[in-house]
Amino acid sequence: MGFPVFFIFAFFFAALLIGTIIVYLQVYKSHINKALKAETKSPTMAPPYKVALVLTIAVLLIGAFFSYLAGYKVANDRYVTASMTFDVHSFYAEVKEVDKNTITVDGIALNEEKYRGELRYEVYDSVGILWEDEPIGLSELEPGDLVCVTLVTGGGDVTELFKIQLLR
Repeated sequence: MGFPVFFIFAFFFAALLIGTIIVYLQVYKSHINKALKAETKSPTMAPPYKVALVLTIAVLLIGAFFSYLAGYKVANDRYVTASMTFDVHSFYAEVKEVDKNTITVDGIALNEEKYRGELRYEVYDSVGILWEDEPIGLSELEPGDLVCVTLVTGGGDVTELFKIQLLR
């Protein structure tokens, strides 16, 4: 996962804020000392607490802006990576039951262990049901038919039925 980028921005802006306040305090101290030695009226500088307050607000706003940009980029990169990653799994099964919008299959022993046994899937209009590369309807599948079921796993580990190929 790596080190969060926005921590780098936070450390940078905190160091910038502290460094700026220290430099201003040194300049202010030098200005006061010159004014006391010369005993003349010199142009006044803003008091350190006002400068520290203004600088703190400015650095916090700039830091929040850059942290937002960094967070947006990281989140967008993760979203794009997750949405572009697909896993395709196929297994062989025997049709056990066909309803209006569902199919129950029994995975054969040659499949991976998670695709063995009875499995039930919702069949949507977008699912391709094919026999010899020709589309067929779900109602044309009968108990006892041998099928190849293809599943797609997308971002967020959501597994959906993609295609049912009738093997007969």
